[in-house]
Amino acid sequence: MVGVVAVVAVVAAGAALRPAARRATVPAPARRAGGQRAARAAVAREWPATIDIVVLAIRAGHLPLAAIRSALPHLAPAVHDAFATVVARCDEGSRFADALACLPQRLGPIADPLADTLAAADRYGLPLAPVLDRLATEAHVQRRRRADTLARQLPVRLAAPLVACTLPSFVLLAIVPLLLAALSSLTR
Repeated sequence: MVGVVAVVAVVAAGAALRPAARRATVPAPARRAGGQRAARAAVAREWPATIDIVVLAIRAGHLPLAAIRSALPHLAPAVHDAFATVVARCDEGSRFADALACLPQRLGPIADPLADTLAAADRYGLPLAPVLDRLATEAHVQRRRRADTLARQLPVRLAAPLVACTLPSFVLLAIVPLLLAALSSLTR
Protein backbone atom coordinates (compact mmCIF):
# COMPACT_ATOMS: atom_id res chain seq x y z
CA MET A 1 0.00 0.00 0.00
CA VAL A 2 2.83 2.40 0.90
CA GLY A 3 4.58 1.52 -2.36
CA VAL A 4 1.53 2.52 -4.41
CA VAL A 5 1.27 5.86 -2.59
CA ALA A 6 5.00 6.46 -3.15
CA VAL A 7 4.67 5.72 -6.88
CA VAL A 8 1.70 8.10 -7.16
CA ALA A 9 3.65 10.82 -5.27
CA VAL A 10 6.69 10.42 -7.54
CA VAL A 11 4.55 10.57 -10.69
CA ALA A 12 2.72 13.67 -9.41
CA ALA A 13 6.00 15.40 -8.49
CA GLY A 14 7.47 14.57 -11.90
CA ALA A 15 4.39 15.97 -13.65
CA ALA A 16 4.54 19.12 -11.54
CA LEU A 17 8.24 19.70 -12.25
CA ARG A 18 8.09 18.87 -15.93
CA PRO A 19 6.80 22.26 -17.19
CA ALA A 20 9.59 24.06 -15.30
CA ALA A 21 12.22 21.82 -16.90
CA ARG A 22 10.68 22.30 -20.33
CA ARG A 23 10.61 26.09 -19.84
CA ALA A 24 14.31 26.13 -19.02
CA THR A 25 15.20 24.38 -22.29
CA VAL A 26 13.10 26.63 -24.54
CA PRO A 27 15.31 28.87 -26.70
CA ALA A 28 15.24 32.64 -26.10
CA PRO A 29 13.36 33.61 -29.32
CA ALA A 30 10.57 31.19 -28.45
CA ARG A 31 10.37 32.66 -24.92
CA ARG A 32 10.11 36.17 -26.40
CA ALA A 33 7.35 34.97 -28.73
CA GLY A 34 5.52 33.58 -25.72
CA GLY A 35 5.98 36.88 -23.91
CA GLN A 36 4.66 38.77 -26.93
CA ARG A 37 1.71 36.42 -27.06
CA ALA A 38 0.98 37.07 -23.39
CA ALA A 39 1.30 40.83 -23.95
CA ARG A 40 -1.10 40.69 -26.91
CA ALA A 41 -3.55 38.68 -24.78
CA ALA A 42 -3.33 41.29 -22.01
CA VAL A 43 -3.98 44.07 -24.53
CA ALA A 44 -6.96 42.18 -25.96
CA ARG A 45 -8.32 41.66 -22.44
CA GLU A 46 -8.01 45.35 -21.53
CA TRP A 47 -8.97 46.86 -24.89
CA PRO A 48 -12.76 47.23 -24.31
CA ALA A 49 -12.16 49.08 -21.05
CA THR A 50 -9.56 51.27 -22.74
CA ILE A 51 -11.98 52.27 -25.49
CA ASP A 52 -14.68 52.94 -22.88
CA ILE A 53 -12.37 55.27 -20.93
CA VAL A 54 -11.35 57.19 -24.06
CA VAL A 55 -14.98 57.43 -25.25
CA LEU A 56 -16.03 58.66 -21.80
CA ALA A 57 -13.39 61.39 -21.88
CA ILE A 58 -14.40 62.46 -25.40
CA ARG A 59 -18.09 62.50 -24.47
CA ALA A 60 -17.14 64.65 -21.47
CA GLY A 61 -16.07 67.32 -23.95
CA HIS A 62 -12.33 66.75 -24.30
CA LEU A 63 -10.59 66.92 -27.64
CA PRO A 64 -9.03 63.57 -28.62
CA LEU A 65 -5.53 64.38 -27.36
CA ALA A 66 -6.88 65.85 -24.13
CA ALA A 67 -9.12 62.78 -23.77
CA ILE A 68 -6.12 60.45 -24.04
CA ARG A 69 -4.15 62.65 -21.66
CA SER A 70 -6.96 62.62 -19.07
CA ALA A 71 -7.59 58.88 -19.53
CA LEU A 72 -3.91 57.98 -19.16
CA PRO A 73 -3.87 57.54 -15.35
CA HIS A 74 -6.86 55.20 -15.57
CA LEU A 75 -5.57 52.89 -18.31
CA ALA A 76 -4.38 49.37 -17.62
CA PRO A 77 -0.60 48.78 -17.64
CA ALA A 78 -0.89 46.67 -20.81
CA VAL A 79 -1.98 49.70 -22.86
CA HIS A 80 -0.71 52.61 -20.75
CA ASP A 81 2.77 52.82 -22.29
CA ALA A 82 1.47 53.00 -25.87
CA PHE A 83 -0.91 55.85 -25.05
CA ALA A 84 1.80 57.57 -23.02
CA THR A 85 4.01 57.43 -26.11
CA VAL A 86 1.30 59.17 -28.15
CA VAL A 87 1.06 61.95 -25.55
CA ALA A 88 4.86 62.25 -25.35
CA ARG A 89 5.20 62.54 -29.14
CA CYS A 90 2.56 65.26 -29.20
CA ASP A 91 4.37 67.07 -26.39
CA GLU A 92 7.55 66.90 -28.48
CA GLY A 93 5.80 68.65 -31.36
CA SER A 94 4.42 65.85 -33.54
CA ARG A 95 0.94 66.19 -34.97
CA PHE A 96 -1.66 64.13 -33.11
CA ALA A 97 -2.59 62.15 -36.23
CA ASP A 98 1.07 61.28 -36.82
CA ALA A 99 1.67 60.36 -33.19
CA LEU A 100 -1.25 57.91 -33.32
CA ALA A 101 0.73 55.74 -35.73
CA CYS A 102 2.62 54.28 -32.78
CA LEU A 103 -0.56 52.73 -31.29
CA PRO A 104 -0.82 49.87 -33.82
CA GLN A 105 2.96 49.43 -33.71
CA ARG A 106 2.97 49.02 -29.93
CA LEU A 107 -0.40 47.31 -29.38
CA GLY A 108 -0.88 45.39 -32.58
CA PRO A 109 -3.71 45.34 -35.11
CA ILE A 110 -6.35 45.65 -32.41
CA ALA A 111 -5.52 49.38 -32.16
CA ASP A 112 -5.84 50.11 -35.89
CA PRO A 113 -9.53 51.12 -35.89
CA LEU A 114 -9.15 53.48 -32.92
CA ALA A 115 -5.99 55.07 -34.28
CA ASP A 116 -7.54 55.50 -37.75
CA THR A 117 -10.73 57.00 -36.29
CA LEU A 118 -8.91 59.47 -34.07
CA ALA A 119 -6.50 60.42 -36.88
CA ALA A 120 -9.36 60.98 -39.34
CA ALA A 121 -11.15 63.15 -36.78
CA ASP A 122 -7.99 65.16 -36.26
CA ARG A 123 -7.18 65.57 -39.96
CA TYR A 124 -10.63 65.96 -41.48
CA GLY A 125 -12.86 66.95 -38.57
CA LEU A 126 -15.04 63.85 -38.78
CA PRO A 127 -17.48 63.23 -35.91
CA LEU A 128 -16.14 60.82 -33.32
CA ALA A 129 -19.07 59.78 -31.14
CA PRO A 130 -20.91 57.35 -33.46
CA VAL A 131 -17.73 55.69 -34.68
CA LEU A 132 -16.29 55.34 -31.17
CA ASP A 133 -19.58 53.91 -29.89
CA ARG A 134 -19.45 51.30 -32.66
CA LEU A 135 -15.80 50.50 -31.83
CA ALA A 136 -16.68 50.08 -28.15
CA THR A 137 -19.60 47.80 -29.01
CA GLU A 138 -17.42 45.68 -31.31
CA ALA A 139 -14.73 45.41 -28.63
CA HIS A 140 -17.27 44.24 -26.06
CA VAL A 141 -18.72 41.69 -28.50
CA GLN A 142 -15.22 40.40 -29.25
CA ARG A 143 -14.48 40.06 -25.52
CA ARG A 144 -17.77 38.18 -25.04
CA ARG A 145 -16.83 35.81 -27.91
CA ARG A 146 -13.43 35.13 -26.33
CA ALA A 147 -15.10 34.43 -22.98
CA ASP A 148 -17.58 32.06 -24.63
CA THR A 149 -14.74 30.25 -26.40
CA LEU A 150 -12.84 29.85 -23.13
CA ALA A 151 -16.00 28.63 -21.41
CA ARG A 152 -16.51 25.98 -24.11
CA GLN A 153 -12.89 24.83 -23.72
CA LEU A 154 -13.17 24.45 -19.95
CA PRO A 155 -14.67 20.91 -19.85
CA VAL A 156 -11.96 19.67 -22.20
CA ARG A 157 -9.22 21.25 -20.07
CA LEU A 158 -10.70 19.82 -16.87
CA ALA A 159 -10.95 16.27 -18.24
CA ALA A 160 -7.27 15.45 -17.70
CA PRO A 161 -7.10 16.62 -14.05
CA LEU A 162 -10.37 14.85 -13.37
CA VAL A 163 -9.05 11.57 -14.73
CA ALA A 164 -5.56 12.02 -13.25
CA CYS A 165 -6.75 12.91 -9.73
CA THR A 166 -10.22 11.50 -9.18
CA LEU A 167 -9.76 8.09 -10.78
CA PRO A 168 -6.61 7.15 -8.81
CA SER A 169 -8.21 8.33 -5.56
CA PHE A 170 -11.30 6.25 -6.32
CA VAL A 171 -9.11 3.23 -6.98
CA LEU A 172 -7.12 3.77 -3.77
CA LEU A 173 -10.15 4.41 -1.57
CA ALA A 174 -12.73 2.01 -3.03
CA ILE A 175 -11.10 -0.76 -5.05
CA VAL A 176 -7.86 -1.42 -3.12
CA PRO A 177 -9.60 -2.05 0.24
CA LEU A 178 -11.97 -4.47 -1.47
CA LEU A 179 -9.07 -6.32 -3.09
CA LEU A 180 -7.15 -6.44 0.20
CA ALA A 181 -10.24 -7.77 2.00
CA ALA A 182 -10.74 -10.41 -0.71
CA LEU A 183 -7.08 -11.44 -0.62
CA SER A 184 -7.07 -11.67 3.18
CA SER A 185 -10.16 -13.91 3.09
CA LEU A 186 -8.45 -16.22 0.57
CA THR A 187 -5.44 -16.79 2.83
CA ARG A 188 -7.56 -18.01 5.76
